[in-house]
Amino acid sequence: MAEDALRCDLQATHDILDEDRILVAAARQDTEAAGRLFDKYYSEVLSYIHHCTFDSAVTEDLTSNVFLAAFRHLGRYRWRQIPFRAWLFRIATNEVRMHWRRQRRVKMISLEPDADIHVAGPSDADSLEAAEEYRLVHKALLELRSKYRTVIVLRYFEDKAIAEICEITATKEGTVKSQLHRGLARLQDILVRWGVLPE
Repeated sequence: MAEDALRCDLQATHDILDEDRILVAAARQDTEAAGRLFDKYYSEVLSYIHHCTFDSAVTEDLTSNVFLAAFRHLGRYRWRQIPFRAWLFRIATNEVRMHWRRQRRVKMISLEPDADIHVAGPSDADSLEAAEEYRLVHKALLELRSKYRTVIVLRYFEDKAIAEICEITATKEGTVKSQLHRGLARLQDILVRWGVLPE
């Protein structure tokens, strides 16, 4: 039974890779195929960038930049060890890093919860306390260095496997695990300092 489930999962992953391969090849010359790739991955990339910035206007701008860069450089993309989805997330990660570099001088960051874009988080039925904790976790994430924030968001907000994070960040497994461990420890320290978590 477990073997059947594993075989089914591997088949599904293989089918996704094959579909992406066909779409990418077609998208180099066909705008309809490019549109299908856009539709397929837009919400995932949008959600990831929103978790990295917590700002709807910035999220929309950076998401547009990701797809613009991806389609502009589609001719350079090759199926070597990295699926198209991971390549897109790699572009998104770079866009987020460039955004934060540009914003380094700006000390004031709007951290108000945003109703414009609905991504995974406390639902309307959740308590105000849960919504406030969610906001504070995002605020604390913005205090972390980019490399720690990236792996934490990919792992715990975007539910990516370690192997996929390695593909997205072009980093070895041991490094990703180390960054997760250190990033979570620093995140915990920040939340303890702010009184969100007990000492």
